Amino acid sequence: MDEERIKLPIHSKLIPNFYQNFYCLAQDCRDTCCINWRITFDKKDYLRLRRLDAPDELKARLDQGVRRERSGNHKGAFYGKFDLDANNRRCPFLEPNGLCAIQMACGHEALPTVCTSYPRKINYSPVAKEYTLSLSCEGVLQQLWDLPDGVEFVEDPLSKAEYRNTHTVPGKSLNVFFEPIRARCIDILQDRTLPLTERLLYLGMELQKLQREDWKSFDPDTWQGQAARSARAEMMQIPGNRNMYLMQNLKTLQAIGKTAENWPAAVQEALGVRQSITFATLEDEAAGQSPKLTTQYSPEAYEKALERFQAAFVDREYFFENLMVALALYLDFPQLTGKEDLWKSYVALCNLYSFYHFVSVLGCGEEATKEQLFHYIVMSSRATLHSRERFNGFQDELFQNESSSLAHMAILLRWD
Repeated sequence: MDEERIKLPIHSKLIPNFYQNFYCLAQDCRDTCCINWRITFDKKDYLRLRRLDAPDELKARLDQGVRRERSGNHKGAFYGKFDLDANNRRCPFLEPNGLCAIQMACGHEALPTVCTSYPRKINYSPVAKEYTLSLSCEGVLQQLWDLPDGVEFVEDPLSKAEYRNTHTVPGKSLNVFFEPIRARCIDILQDRTLPLTERLLYLGMELQKLQREDWKSFDPDTWQGQAARSARAEMMQIPGNRNMYLMQNLKTLQAIGKTAENWPAAVQEALGVRQSITFATLEDEAAGQSPKLTTQYSPEAYEKALERFQAAFVDREYFFENLMVALALYLDFPQLTGKEDLWKSYVALCNLYSFYHFVSVLGCGEEATKEQLFHYIVMSSRATLHSRERFNGFQDELFQNESSSLAHMAILLRWD
């Protein structure tokens, strides 16, 4: 017999103010999405670009620059691509002035959907049609920088054509309570009575308690009251470990560097990373042991970089708060489809924030500037948020190595 399912009607949309105010920086963007990135599109866009009524010079460029995707997954959104490989990893339609040749000649509507939609993300949560933006875009980061009072939200009704229904199974999922639980999570992230790293740890305390609840008889009001009374005292008892923080993020950085093109080496250089290989003896080889790779780094170099970073951005914690709220929206956080999914979504949030902090501290160098900060957050987001297979691999490794506990999240979050 099928389990009882509850229908959840979705009749409203939720829009954060940074989405409403976003605009493309175009030629003023330093980390343009038109360089060093795969740009693919579906069959409809492919055929439209190939048949575009364009000036002769642009038509010739379209014939050369629009290609079928022949390798890997080449269906759906990966049917066609702009050929960056033949153009020094630049979009063949990116002009020297930073503008798009297709848009200038044929208008905005001539662009493929990927170009007109990025960095926007629109999806249906259990309670609303939600609008958000990827942190892989410098223009998005500028919007978050310009919101010292924090992220606010507008909720409006949907047109009937946009109505959707989703379903949930009571007891196995808490999607029926998604709205109050999500609101509680955002409230914690925006609670300025605590430093941001402590807010994230406090959030973990509450979600851990949520995991332990009986989901078949769950009451959100009771959960919030019990969690609020005990979580803060327990939170302060969880220690950090800077060396483990550095090693975990260095491991992530090195994994990205093996597969992501043009990942800057400046981060490892700033940390004074040195690696050496100890080769196995004949006896070790006979026993099936492989050579050992040893990684060394300079804790003192990190200490100095952290001091510069904190001095440069001492009055900008609101920006990092906004960053985490935007990240929570982008990751569809929290996942309430199961207790394991809930904790995985929290681990993902902590892991990403820790990595953003790690590469930004070490990458900003002697002069910690907003431009450098934006650059490293953009690079990190492109290597993780837009490579979910790679990012999911990082998460899976934490769980396989039993490094996904709240105590381990404290290590990722308490870098001071």
